[in-house]
Amino acid sequence: MQLTVRIRSGMPQDTFREHAEKKVKKLERYFHHLDSAHVELALERGIHIVELNLEGDGVFLRSEEHCNDMFTAVDNAVDTLERQVVRFKNKKRDKRHHPGPVKETAAARAVPADEAEHPGEEAVEPNELRITRRKSFPMKPMSAQEAARQMELVDHTFFLFQNEETGDVGVLYKRRGGDYGIIEPET
Repeated sequence: MQLTVRIRSGMPQDTFREHAEKKVKKLERYFHHLDSAHVELALERGIHIVELNLEGDGVFLRSEEHCNDMFTAVDNAVDTLERQVVRFKNKKRDKRHHPGPVKETAAARAVPADEAEHPGEEAVEPNELRITRRKSFPMKPMSAQEAARQMELVDHTFFLFQNEETGDVGVLYKRRGGDYGIIEPET
């Protein structure tokens, strides 16, 4: 497993890195092959923010936790990912027991773009909307059901995917009642 620990702002690195490695290794038991783990620590207004991304067995999982203590934030992020992995493994196992045309594919690999400020950005007027973050990820065709599973894995309320039947890009989103909706372009 390749573990990357990124610490923004001048916080102590060695003790945090050791703690993060110890906690992330705990998650290896859920995977046949854990490809990579990326831990990012930031400090905003006195709150430690830990973002943890795991990639293994063709699945991408993400967790983000906010806490006053950086070690507790790592512990909470690992606990959240552990629950996600267990939930995913149980869903995968349950699907094997039910007959039907179920296509199991690898998770969408969302790779966060560089989040650093771009020095060449123009000044923004007070009433203008400002884009502060960009993400890109490789898209592969999948069904709406698979997109819903992937959205649950990364714990988001929306998911951009390419429909394998039509080839169009669509947005799957979670509605307030717990159901899902899809936004598709008209051609």
